[in-house]
Amino acid sequence: MIPDLLNRNLVPEWMDSPDLDEREHRRALAGLRRVNRICNPAVPIASSIRKMAQRRGMKELSILDVGCGSGDIAIRIQRDLNRDFVCHITGWDMSPVAIETANERVDSNSRIRFQRANILEPNSQARETYDFVYCSLFMHHFDWDESIGVLSHLKQLSRVSVLVDDLCRSKLGWIAAKLGCWVLSRSPIVHFDGPQSVRAAYTTSEFQQLAVHAGLSNGTIRKHWPERFLFLCEANPWMTTSQTT
Repeated sequence: MIPDLLNRNLVPEWMDSPDLDEREHRRALAGLRRVNRICNPAVPIASSIRKMAQRRGMKELSILDVGCGSGDIAIRIQRDLNRDFVCHITGWDMSPVAIETANERVDSNSRIRFQRANILEPNSQARETYDFVYCSLFMHHFDWDESIGVLSHLKQLSRVSVLVDDLCRSKLGWIAAKLGCWVLSRSPIVHFDGPQSVRAAYTTSEFQQLAVHAGLSNGTIRKHWPERFLFLCEANPWMTTSQTT
């Protein structure tokens, strides 16, 4: 039975539990990697970054992934962008298990690093800024006021653009998450968290209002498969490369 999706239903996801068994956590992360291979949110994110960077004549990019999980999206984005740019990516996540898993997947010579950080805790925020700052499947974890805070911090950390990729709260989205998570993973955590993420997600109109409150009123939203949206807010497009570094 499809739940009521008129309003957000924000409840803690199992993956966010501090008492989560490490083995089950890693199992869930593996399930999410399979989901991400099918949904592939890295493609629209990398494509948008490439277009903006080429338009600005950029050759070297610094990118921050907030809420990186086990790093699958960051790794894919770097692989895609490395064909055209020198691409440095930093991934933040507050879970030590996720960060350990992500770092196990990259070698020490790569231009990608993962570190534990919570964007809502000022002491965890680096003073460093990045050309591009993005998050994927992250915003639906927060209530309205927290979401405004997260978006404001993303803006402060970015020199060129903020990108947010997330789920659309819809009946089709809930059905897709329910079926997809059951097919692609045996983890009960993924089975619960996937459909629940849709119930907690924003509609595109809600997110547009949220962005305005966070000072990102010139952002645009476009939907993409499967029932997701990509929000993109670019700094002054005529700014020169020297002004962004």
